[in-house]
Amino acid sequence: MTIEIKKQAAQRPKISKRRNPSQERSRKGVERILNAASLLLTSNSVDKLTTRRIAEMANVNIATLYQFFPNKEAIIFALYERWLVEAGSAFDHAETNYLRTAGWRDFFEQLIDTMASTNTGIEVKDRLQKAMGMNEDLRQLDLIHGQLLADRMTNFMQALGSKLPIQELQHIAVLLFHFERALVTPMANSNEEQKTMIYNKGKQSLLEVIGIAFK
Repeated sequence: MTIEIKKQAAQRPKISKRRNPSQERSRKGVERILNAASLLLTSNSVDKLTTRRIAEMANVNIATLYQFFPNKEAIIFALYERWLVEAGSAFDHAETNYLRTAGWRDFFEQLIDTMASTNTGIEVKDRLQKAMGMNEDLRQLDLIHGQLLADRMTNFMQALGSKLPIQELQHIAVLLFHFERALVTPMANSNEEQKTMIYNKGKQSLLEVIGIAFK
């Protein structure tokens, strides 16, 4: 999953990194920049995010930031890629640990819980989702993300014994992707108790939709 995304990203130079860090010090600097941007996004909308504020939060010179990221959109792109890598790791974890031993309901419940526990916080996910409309490059990355996750969900349902035609499984997988995305904004704007309630109800609804594939 990660390799496919990076191949696609490499074709869009306007918002990709200027260069990849080759030294450990540079890699740590890039991580500080991304972590600072992520922290700022927990309490600020994307339109209020600036490269100068990110550099100040990361405690790096603005010139250093521009060595790796030509603009704010490139940082958003990199944050979204990082979220995609986390999502891919969650899928890998579920596939490795549960696919061959769990029934479909237990498997997908574990997958949903693992997806929810990624390092990218719910507020940042909400801001990143909204940022996908900023330009065509970001929209294309979002489409790649959705298609890759839907394909893997389809493969999981087949591996777990669904007898539905693949086209119907693909429709269910796409519906799941959009439904899961729709939960992000209300959770991001709720207190902890409300987040838990929305998450639990949302998970049960997701499992009910997945159950269609196994009737």
